[in-house]
Amino acid sequence: MTSIDAIGQAQRRANAVACLTALRDTPSGWTIRQLATHTGLSRPTVEAVLRDLIATSPVSDDHGAHAVGAGRPARRFSFDPDAGSVAGLDAGPHVTRLMLTNLAGTVLARDETATDGVDGRARIGLLHQFLADTCRTAGAGPLRGVGLSVPGIVDPAGRISHSIATPSWVGLDVAAELSDLAGCRVVLDNDVKAAALAEHRLRDPQPDHMLFLQLGNRVSLALVVNGQVLQGSHRIAGELGTRRGMRWTRNSDRGQLRWQSAPTASEVFVRAEAGERRSVDEVESFCTEIAPLVATIALTVDPEIIVVGGGLSRAGRVLLDPLSAAIHEQLTVAARPELVTSLLRSTGPSVGALGLAFEQLSTQLFGVGPVRPPWQQWTPQMSHPTPTT
Repeated sequence: MTSIDAIGQAQRRANAVACLTALRDTPSGWTIRQLATHTGLSRPTVEAVLRDLIATSPVSDDHGAHAVGAGRPARRFSFDPDAGSVAGLDAGPHVTRLMLTNLAGTVLARDETATDGVDGRARIGLLHQFLADTCRTAGAGPLRGVGLSVPGIVDPAGRISHSIATPSWVGLDVAAELSDLAGCRVVLDNDVKAAALAEHRLRDPQPDHMLFLQLGNRVSLALVVNGQVLQGSHRIAGELGTRRGMRWTRNSDRGQLRWQSAPTASEVFVRAEAGERRSVDEVESFCTEIAPLVATIALTVDPEIIVVGGGLSRAGRVLLDPLSAAIHEQLTVAARPELVTSLLRSTGPSVGALGLAFEQLSTQLFGVGPVRPPWQQWTPQMSHPTPTT
């Protein structure tokens, strides 16, 4: 293929994406004239694009059936969002969360199921049954793509090469096995990296560089560099938990955080918010312990913001204020990243998995790509980032 042919092919693909995106985002549909005006393309170009989309995509032509009155009726073209469905799965060690949408990204179902005590291929079978049951209950169209986030390192071949949380999946081609059961493509990534992807895509404007800090039962992180989640040569970028002897805090056990002033983390932060001295001291000590390593990574990539997600982020300023102070105390430079709580809290991995499916499986979903995922539809209505002062 010559360079001129390649440019022409790329332009045709861009035209098709522009038309399909416009149709997807406008449920009432468009006439050829309206679509040409909206996209800035010529009418002949739009007509040619629509012919191809009707053949390969969930796009239909009403042949003027909507028109009333005399004269030749204008044809209206529309996108059928119910021609298929897309799922995002967060396969945690204890709970699997699912988001199911139609092809326009409208959420059809959010659900979760316990996965304690189910290992290996039996866990894959459970995921498939969970998917099938949810699709049936929601009345969803045929499943066309699945994004799956997992608590482990996903190697360049798409297999889980290391996982403390789900060791029975190490070495399995989980995506391929689930794909065979579900009858559609499945894409796989680490859960924290999936959450970082979602947090980045949902921000306006999107930061070029971002550090995502997941604080829950464990401490994990992921990096966004030049607008993309950093994977590294072996897809182990940010996997600090694999460093021999790594401990985020003195009380952590194999990466699992332990708390002293109350039985659970949530109780510790509730007591800290109430001003109970022992819990206040424990929260401040926790922040002081993790701050040096977070600050070192921040100096390495120079992020615009540090997004704090995971279950502990629900504590809001009770966590964010001492953590921000502890990290900034480590920095002698004037330029310091702002700390904000996540938009998604604990749902980041499932939203990220869903977005991953839309981003990587565009051709399977729409017959053309890349089509921009409808990220903004998946932001919880009541969640807002909390910046530091």
